[in-house]
Formats: sequence, C-alpha cells, structure tokens
Amino acid sequence: MKRKIFIAFITFCLMFTLFSSTTSEINAQDKNRSNQTKPSDKAKKKVEQGNKLFDQKDYRSAINKYVEAIVISPIYPAAHYRKGKAHYYLNEYDATVEELDAAFNQKHPPLEIYELRWHVNYQKGNYDAALSDVQAGLLLEPQNKNFAKGLAEINFKKGFYQEAIPALEKVIQTEPNNGDLFYFLAASYSKTGNDKQQAFYADEAIKKNTIYIADSYILLGDSLLKSNKKAEAIEAYKKAINAKPEMTEKFYIDFSELYRDENRLSEAADTAYKGLKIHPKSKELLIHLTWYYSLSDRFVEAVGAGQQAVRNAPDEFEAHSNLCRAYNDLKQYPQAIVECNKALKLNPTDGETFFYLGRAQASTNKAAFAAESYKKAVAGLIEYTRQFPQDADGHYLLGNAYVSDKQIKNAIASYKRSLELNPNFVKARLNLGSVYFSDDNMPAAREQYEALLKIDKSYAEKLKAIIEKN
Repeated sequence: MKRKIFIAFITFCLMFTLFSSTTSEINAQDKNRSNQTKPSDKAKKKVEQGNKLFDQKDYRSAINKYVEAIVISPIYPAAHYRKGKAHYYLNEYDATVEELDAAFNQKHPPLEIYELRWHVNYQKGNYDAALSDVQAGLLLEPQNKNFAKGLAEINFKKGFYQEAIPALEKVIQTEPNNGDLFYFLAASYSKTGNDKQQAFYADEAIKKNTIYIADSYILLGDSLLKSNKKAEAIEAYKKAINAKPEMTEKFYIDFSELYRDENRLSEAADTAYKGLKIHPKSKELLIHLTWYYSLSDRFVEAVGAGQQAVRNAPDEFEAHSNLCRAYNDLKQYPQAIVECNKALKLNPTDGETFFYLGRAQASTNKAAFAAESYKKAVAGLIEYTRQFPQDADGHYLLGNAYVSDKQIKNAIASYKRSLELNPNFVKARLNLGSVYFSDDNMPAAREQYEALLKIDKSYAEKLKAIIEKN
C-alpha cells in the first residue's frame, strides 16, 4: 500500500514539474510575442526623428526615418500613418493610401485614418472609397465638419445631386463664405431643374469668389436664359469668357447663336472668331463664322472664312453652300455656281443651296436653270422646315425661295412664321416688308418699317429706300 502511495506521489511530482515547465515556456513565448508587436525604443527614436523632419516640412527625409523605424519594428501603426501623411504632402497619393491601409490593419485609431484617407481617395477620383471612409467617420463622430463636407462634395462628384443638396446646405451653415460650396449647390440645382435656386447660388458663388468663377457665370447665364432674360444672359456669358477663355467648342457655338437670335450679328461673328482662336481645328465654328459674316453683311470676310472652311472641311456641304452664298453677295457668280454644285454633290436635296444656285444662275442670264433651281429650293426647304419646325432661318429661306418661285402668299406666310420664332430677325422683316410693298399692301409694309426702327435702324432705312424708290 505504501509502495502504491509512493509511486503516485512521484508521478504527481513529475506531472507538476512538467506542467510548470510548459506554463513557463508559454508565458515566455507570450511575453516575447508581445514585445514583437510593440515598437522597440530604437524604432520609436527613429519616428521621433522623422516627426521633427516632418514639422520642418522636410517630408522626404521624414519618410526615410519612418522607413528605418518600420524595418526595425514592422508592426508599428503610428510609423505607417506618419509615413502616409508625409507622402500625402508630397502628392504621392498611391503611397499614401498604401501606408494608411497598413496603419489601419495594425489598429491605428480609425478616425485619423478616415480623416486623411477620404481626402486622398477624393483627389484620386476614387469616390466610392472616399465615401466609405466619410460614412464610417460620421458613425464615429457625427458632428465632424470635415466628414460632413466630404459627404457633400463626394455626392456632388458622384452625380448624386439630390443627396448632395441637403449635405451642402448643411455645410454652408458652418462655412458661409466658401464660394466653392455655393457653386456646388448651384450646379446641383441645375441638374435637378430648380432654375431659381440655380441662379441664387451661382450669384452667391460669384460674390464669394469661388475658384469656379467662369462656371458660375455660365450657370447664372443658363438660368437667366431659361427665364428669357437674354440680354442679362449674354452679359453673364461674356464674363465667363473673360474669366476663362478656354471654353468648349459647344459653348462658343451656343453663345454665338444667342447673339444671332438677338440680331447682334457682328457680335455673333466675333464670338465665333474668338472660339476659333481656342479651337483652331473646329470645322463647325468656321462654318458658323462664314454664315455670321454673311448675315452681318461682312461679305469679304465671309468669303475669306468660307474659303478656309472648304479647305479644312471639304466634305462638309455647308462649308461649300455658305461660300456659295458669300460669293453671291459679292456678285462673284461663276465662283458661286462652282461652290453650290460642290455642295449639291455632297447633299443633292439641300433646298438652301438650290436657292443660292438659282440666284447665281439668274444673275448670269440662265433664267431657265434658275427657275428649276428655285423649284428644287422650295421642295428642299419645305422638307427642312418639316423636320426642323422651330428653325427661324429655315422659314426665312423658304420665304426667299417662294418669292423667287413667285409664290407670294406662301412667302408671306413663311416670313411671318420666321418672325414668330425670332422677332428680331431683321432680314426676314426687311423681306416681308418688301413683299408687302410689291403686293400693294402699304399698311403692312409700313408696319414692318416701324418694327425695324425699334430693332435696327439701318435695316429700316433699307426698307424705306425700297418703298420710296418705287
């Protein structure tokens, strides 16, 4: 019995010794692992050196010190964070994100990560990643102004305008002098169709010196145009060009067309010319410029622009058609016929070109050919106005074709329709007055004369000369 007790005692002692030894080894391993996850004093010293260099704005040298710290202690979230921040100030955004991700994975305080990383991803155009950080940051700190601003701007950049509007309106309560935020609001309201708010915030953005000054003037001009305040819209667009001449080709074309609608034809031409300085390869602007020169009776310039247009755009029928018109205006009829035929080869049914061809043929004693061209002009322009019923110029040209084809009543109807669409179209008023006079309707002719006096006195004098001459 004693022997059994002795053996049991010995066994217990051996097991206790083994257990104690194993526990000591485990504790030693845990202590060693804990030491490995904590940065060494040497690594900390490197970070301190890096921080001093960072404060001196010597970011490259600071990065080198943070690298040395990370080599010594790979698990060092603060070193990764500081290194990422230094990369940020050097505009090295990919490296910034890489280091911030490493710091985040090593349990660096997430709020600091979110506050910097959303900015970086925003700059990189990674709006989904930026939005994720902003939303996470707002969960931790709902009143954080930086995150609130980020939420507003990111939603705007992503095209979430309905979401951007309330976020932006909240932020401007704390940044009432930030013109850029007012611009974002104006643009957001533009996208959601609220013209009144678009105008208000665009005007405020301008007053508060937004960096988007030209775009703000465009938004203001657009809202004024929608309210049919064309003169005010023109002034806004002029200021936009003064602020940033490098506007798009489309902007210059649309702005030129606005001038044409307002019968400010020389300004339409001058604006198209400015656009060509910015977009010298634009075929569209060059074709429009030729047309505007003709409309404003600048015939020599029209021919010059037209010649350049057919060189730059030989396959565009409008280039040849406009040059044909310009040659007609200078009474250079053989050249006009050549260009009209080139245009018709490219577009065999174009009514406008047939009208110009008929003019040139009639002026070179080719009456039969002219009569045929005028009939084709009427047919082509009837089809054109059917396709584009709101084009005042199309109805004006159809009126001209009707006059040449001796369809006076139809001509009057076409001119009147043109003037319904564009009351300031002086050439249509002049021609309508002339037709009324030739049709022995003096009161109606006088009415057009009185209207021209209010719009363009030079055209009123032209109509007066026609009436008095006969």
